[in-house]
Amino acid sequence: MIISDDLKWNLNTKNIVKKANARMQLLRKVSSFGASIEDLKNIYFLYVRSQVEQSAIVWHSSLTEENSQDLERVQKTAMKIILKNKYKGYKKSLMKLEMDTLKVRRQNLSLNFAIKSTKNKKMNHMFPKNIKLHLMETRNPEKFTVQHANTERLKRSPIIFMQNLLNEYENNVKE
Repeated sequence: MIISDDLKWNLNTKNIVKKANARMQLLRKVSSFGASIEDLKNIYFLYVRSQVEQSAIVWHSSLTEENSQDLERVQKTAMKIILKNKYKGYKKSLMKLEMDTLKVRRQNLSLNFAIKSTKNKKMNHMFPKNIKLHLMETRNPEKFTVQHANTERLKRSPIIFMQNLLNEYENNVKE
C-alpha cells in the first residue's frame, strides 16, 4: 500500500492497477490453452481480483471517481479475456458471470468489516451505539453514532464512512 504525503490514493491505485495487469498475463496464457469460463473466473478471483481488493477497506471511501474507474477497467479487461467473443458489454458480462462491480464489492467488504468490528471487543469502540435521550421515535434513527467531521477529507475517512454504512444497513434491514 502506498500512502502519499497529500493523503490521496492516486499512487496506490496506479500501483494496484500495474500489479493487477501484470497478473493478468497468467489469465491470458491460461485462456489461450482453452480453459473453461469457470476456471478462468477462478483464476481471476485468486490472482487478479485479490490484488485489486487488497486493503480496500482502508482506501475505498477516499477514492476519486477516476481511481475507481481505473480499478474497474482491470475487471472489464479480465471479463474480455474470460468471455472472449461472448463479451457483450460490461453490465451484461457482470450478469452472465454472476459478479458485482468492484465498487460494490469494496462497499460490501467495508460493511462486512464494520459489522464484524461491532461484535469484536477490541474494535467495537470505533462504532459506538447511539444512546436514546428521549422517547420520541424518529423516521430514520441512527443506531450508530457518526463522528462529526468538519472537512471533506475526514468525512471520507474509513471509520466515518463505515459508521454511515452501518446506519444505512440498519435502516434497510428494518424496512
